[in-house]
Amino acid sequence: MNIIIIGCGKTGARIANVLDEYGYDVSVVDSDEHAFSALSEDFSGLSVCGEVTDTDVLRNAGCENADMAIVVTPSDNVNVMVAQTLEVVFEIKNVYLRILDPSREAVFRKFGLRTVCPTRLETDILFNLITQDAEQIDAINVSGSSIRFSMQKADKKEIGKDPSEVVTSNTKMLFAVRRKSGQVVFADRVDFVIEEGDMVIYATI
Repeated sequence: MNIIIIGCGKTGARIANVLDEYGYDVSVVDSDEHAFSALSEDFSGLSVCGEVTDTDVLRNAGCENADMAIVVTPSDNVNVMVAQTLEVVFEIKNVYLRILDPSREAVFRKFGLRTVCPTRLETDILFNLITQDAEQIDAINVSGSSIRFSMQKADKKEIGKDPSEVVTSNTKMLFAVRRKSGQVVFADRVDFVIEEGDMVIYATI
């Protein structure tokens, strides 16, 4: 399966690395050449630098032969514009895009766009993490995939470590921690480290 990823930020790069590891043919497009440094050293896919709204750039990335596209640039407007281009010009049937503004997600869905809103998902997850004491948090479903969250007390060996130093698997990742104060801190923060007394939150697909 050929998959095009538009946007090579943290989300785009992570998706690209995982899909590439699983053997998919992956192409990544970003307007910033430095963004590709987030890709794994073992990444075997194609990286194309250029304006993501330019049809020639998208064509060079292989959009004419793509089976699926994932659009995750930092701009909702750009994501919508690119998604429509991919669907109309390149006739890609499976296009998924990230929308950060929950109030706009419903509008775009009415136009038939397949959206994922991390802001809404994070709000729901945070509410559960703050209000529930159970170690197992109910699963949520995203585009047909079930994501389950679990909490456990930080092991002594994990204290002081950042996400890259915590051993997980392809289907399990360090998502956040809950401090003694009840504060939930996401693992993508630059200064993130596990502290003594933290409840470590893992996401499993």
